[in-house]
Amino acid sequence: MFDFTEFEGSAKTAREAKVHCLAANRILANEGVLDGYGHVSVRNPETKDTFFQARAIAPEFVMLDDILEFDLKGNMISDTRHRAYGERFIHARIFLARAEVQAVFHGHPLEIIALSATDVPFRSLGQFCGMFYKPLPYFDDYSKGSGMLISCIEDGDRLSSALGDAPGIILRNHGATMVGNCVQQMVMNAIFLRDNTRIQLMAMQVGEPRYLSEETGIETERTQYSELSLGRCWDYWLLRAKKAMPDIIHFI
Repeated sequence: MFDFTEFEGSAKTAREAKVHCLAANRILANEGVLDGYGHVSVRNPETKDTFFQARAIAPEFVMLDDILEFDLKGNMISDTRHRAYGERFIHARIFLARAEVQAVFHGHPLEIIALSATDVPFRSLGQFCGMFYKPLPYFDDYSKGSGMLISCIEDGDRLSSALGDAPGIILRNHGATMVGNCVQQMVMNAIFLRDNTRIQLMAMQVGEPRYLSEETGIETERTQYSELSLGRCWDYWLLRAKKAMPDIIHFI
């Protein structure tokens, strides 16, 4: 059993990475950021060029045995009996392009889809969302006939290129993909992106929002990405997940 009461950053072993992947799935499902669709992944710290991701299953029900290993071309290298997520190429190609990224999220929060369907850009509003002070890139370069899915290497490469060095990217009429230098940062980015979007939509109903300046964003990003803040939020979300889903106590 792993103790997450103290922030430890990125996983040090493959097993720790699998446990982090399980925890991230359950946390994001419990917080309503992931539903029946969506997925997360964690880089394998023992190889650097493979990653862990659950088989094609709703995140709320992911168990440790559901987590598979893939290479950076999206090929399953652990157990081909299971079906993989079709959009695993999002994760594979981001890990290839961004050596510092240790975890990736892709999901479809309704608030993000609603905003992405307009011409209004996402902007940072909440103090706790200062890490988004730079405009997030948008992706709208879906392959014809793909159903707006990122389901091949070429699509993954285009999305990764559009992401650049940003903490995340919004997919037009689809959802969002977020990254992190550790699992805890990725989870924070995914949850706070959803929350900031909700705040932005609320503020727009009242009047013209007053967005955070770049200077303020830089200051708050430093606070939010500190070990103290990451650890505090991770412990909070993990405890809520354990209360809601007591089966994971056997693994985490």
